[in-house]
Amino acid sequence: MPTNKHRVAINLDEQEFSELGAIAEQNDVSFAWIGRRAILEFLARYKDRQLHLPLRMESTGKERL
Repeated sequence: MPTNKHRVAINLDEQEFSELGAIAEQNDVSFAWIGRRAILEFLARYKDRQLHLPLRMESTGKERL
């Protein structure tokens, strides 16, 4: 069955992947569900704000929102 959805790939370090997996398991949801939810929340939060991309990186290497 054809779909009009698009696929996105991201890279996570071991700790990020582990933490995400724990959240998914605790809530009985998939990694994809969490990813879609995070992206939708980001879009809603910054919908009407002018972002200066790429997002600046903190000294820890994590993105600052």
